[in-house]
Amino acid sequence: MRRCSFIYRLDHKSVKHMKIFLFSKVLFGVVLIGLLVGCSQATSNASSEPIAGCDGQIYIDPAKSPYVLPFPPGETFKTGLTNCSSSYHGAGQPDQYAFDFDMPVGTPFTAVRAGTVYKVVEDQPSNGGGTGAGNYVVIDHGDGTYGLYYHSPKDGIEVEVGDEVEQGDVLGISGRSGLAGYPHLHFIVVQGNPTYPYDGLAISFSNAIPADVVLKGRTEYEAAAP
Repeated sequence: MRRCSFIYRLDHKSVKHMKIFLFSKVLFGVVLIGLLVGCSQATSNASSEPIAGCDGQIYIDPAKSPYVLPFPPGETFKTGLTNCSSSYHGAGQPDQYAFDFDMPVGTPFTAVRAGTVYKVVEDQPSNGGGTGAGNYVVIDHGDGTYGLYYHSPKDGIEVEVGDEVEQGDVLGISGRSGLAGYPHLHFIVVQGNPTYPYDGLAISFSNAIPADVVLKGRTEYEAAAP
């Protein structure tokens, strides 16, 4: 009887040790699978296909973009209409690659990129009417592209034609002149002649948080320090 009891106890311990061993193997397998999945996702994100706009233009990786958001670091604003969406921003429109940033009247906006002030219009009524763009400033980036900033109040542009501006310099204040139905900054980068109807470019911003390749509509974005 004692011998049988000893064998039983030995078998019982063996089963217990085997359970511990199997549990440790299962746990190791779960951890390994998690690591492999994480690596796979990271590799997938890093090698994801480029994003194309509504006319086939390819958006540059935000980390390599020469453009920053048109407001100072640390500030957050919500977008309105963005690229290839609807109305004047719809596919096929000159402004299909424009961005609207909801800014209260009088909010300073800044240069997304360095350049030279090419054109200033600031004699239009502050509260709508006049030309579609209202009061605005155009910055020549020196490479055949231009940044257009629309809808400032009358006398709301703080730079003059010929001024050299650095990225982040204040250009003026936002408003709702022209065809703006509410206060916002309408911004677009164009290639070639900056006179409407122009050819918009698909761009991304290097300091947007979250770092979306294409800014989403009705979404808040914070400007990080470039």
